[in-house]
Amino acid sequence: MELRELQLTELNMLKAFVAFCKEHDLRYFLLEGTLLGAVRHKGFIPWDDDIDIVMPRSDYNKLLELGRDAFEEPLELCHYSFTPGYYYSFARLNNNKIHIMNHSANIPRKEAIAVDIIPLDGFPDPGIKRFFHKLRITWWWDLNNLAQFDELVDQKRKRKPLQKVLLSIASAFKWAFRKIDTNKCLKNVNKALAAYDYDSDTNYVINYLGTWGFHEIIPREYMGEGKEVEFEGEMFMGPADADAMLKMIYGDYMQLPPEGERNWHNAEIIEE
Repeated sequence: MELRELQLTELNMLKAFVAFCKEHDLRYFLLEGTLLGAVRHKGFIPWDDDIDIVMPRSDYNKLLELGRDAFEEPLELCHYSFTPGYYYSFARLNNNKIHIMNHSANIPRKEAIAVDIIPLDGFPDPGIKRFFHKLRITWWWDLNNLAQFDELVDQKRKRKPLQKVLLSIASAFKWAFRKIDTNKCLKNVNKALAAYDYDSDTNYVINYLGTWGFHEIIPREYMGEGKEVEFEGEMFMGPADADAMLKMIYGDYMQLPPEGERNWHNAEIIEE
């Protein structure tokens, strides 16, 4: 299967997801690489191999409640709370007929192609509450990453010098954390994030479980009520201010990355 064929398959998965959201009045937004693709390419980034969706946590929880058995095969909604062997901290809509081999971590993993579905939460304004909130989230997140270091931590992502040093230290001591209950870690990091409701009166929201962690502390007005954006000839919901969002995450987002950095997920498509 060629990459473009995979992308079009994922587009159909996105349409099925959006149809479910419309049926149940659930909010969603394109974000991260999918939003970048929509704005810069009017569709997929040419080398991208997945779709990134965020949902306010109240809508996300309804999705988990109503969507567990709602999708027709080969589609399957997966989440650590009800999918055996699942290690992601967020939900995914998998297509179990098509797989990729992900080489980003120390141990390559075979996984279904997917639409990533990540909860959005409220986030406190700068100050002491934010400081302690970040500490609580970081504690459970780092424990989970140490427990699943070889299987989960992206070794190929570009990092700052201090991050590289911390990664080396974590790698040296990863053996000490292998018996940690990762399901407990995932439950607690989500519980910590949910302490501030998306629809509260804070000035910020966060997409912590996405690619960039605390770098995606988002001014609430960027999300707003959303605004439609074109993606592969269809209209989907994006943030109210996509330009401000993309500048916050990527800087000069219209500038293409070097060719050597264009397979973001270090994945290869497996013929089925």
